[in-house]
Amino acid sequence: MLSSHVHVNHRDLIPYLNDTQFEFRDSVNRFLENHANPEYIRECDENKAFPKQLIDAVAEQGWFAVSLPEEYGGIGGHMDMIAMLEILGYHSVALSRYWNMNVNMIGGAIALFASEDIKQMTLPGLAEGKTFFAFALSENGSGSDAASLKTKGRIEGEELVINGTKNWITGALQADYILTACRTQVGESKHDGISLVLIPADTPGVSISPIDMLGGHAIRTCEVNLVDVRVPKTYLVGDLHQGWKQVMSVLSKERIALGAMCVGAAQAAYDLSANYAMDRHQFGRSITKFQAVSHKLVDMQTSIEASRLLVFRAAKLLEEGIPCSREASQAKYFASDTYMKVATDGLQVMGANGYCTEYAMERHFREAKLFQIFGGTNEIQRNIIAGDLFSGA
Repeated sequence: MLSSHVHVNHRDLIPYLNDTQFEFRDSVNRFLENHANPEYIRECDENKAFPKQLIDAVAEQGWFAVSLPEEYGGIGGHMDMIAMLEILGYHSVALSRYWNMNVNMIGGAIALFASEDIKQMTLPGLAEGKTFFAFALSENGSGSDAASLKTKGRIEGEELVINGTKNWITGALQADYILTACRTQVGESKHDGISLVLIPADTPGVSISPIDMLGGHAIRTCEVNLVDVRVPKTYLVGDLHQGWKQVMSVLSKERIALGAMCVGAAQAAYDLSANYAMDRHQFGRSITKFQAVSHKLVDMQTSIEASRLLVFRAAKLLEEGIPCSREASQAKYFASDTYMKVATDGLQVMGANGYCTEYAMERHFREAKLFQIFGGTNEIQRNIIAGDLFSGA
């Protein structure tokens, strides 16, 4: 492995991070070098086993509190989160995905929109790494067109009754609560009448089944069936029928976070292939002496560094409260495309060894594809950017 400063204290981040944040990245990196053992990561992937040991270790460090409100046990802000997520992604894509889904997406939504009772019920436990969530938005017939969801919620007295099927739900097997989008009213637009409700995972009528996927094995993707599921109306998160606006308001933060995770994972894939190439000798010399290999590695690292700057530029705008939908989409699609390209080219550099499960490269190849799809496909991201670029045309 290359020395830790190569992928932690990038000098190009000096305009974005202060000394304390650089020290935080260092501490996260040192901890994960000792606790995210590559063999353990590989075994969790191969066995489709949740990395509980690693998640518990990170929780003990207090890192599930990063970016949550201080009054509920939280610490730090958006830049601390992005600075950390790159390092989490470097050591374990599964860890970074699980953290992002719990803290950034659902914890962030609850902090913004939920009642004080729900915040008190959930956020302190999340900050301690003892309460976990899943987000049930997607359905089999409404992927990129998420607002076309069919899951229904109706009010009966003081309860909400939910019926429907959700697909591609990350981490549902471990969730204590499932934040669920359902249609509570038929409006003029498909975006009208959607509500968010927090469903305890052990509520009668909730059933969860893992889906076998190409990658993402350690954090299973699931189907969640909801049959006459009843929860108190007080479990609404935000205003009734206003859920779509609430979902839209947190997407920039999610996309920047996904970009940071891809940067870290891509850097790990590059480091693996570069180290292999330096050690691999053919025709009496290191294969880095062959221009076909060295130029490929140069292009990989350059794309990673460009992705990193796009991510931190967007994160800085977010931190300062400046609208950044375009910049967030640019960061997400460019970084995830970069991760896919680096994993593909890195596997090519390593040849048959890259295709072998003994090395992490084949896992990067499988994991990278997911990031081009979830969080809004990269085609959707380009639509968002085009809409901003040509809004006056």
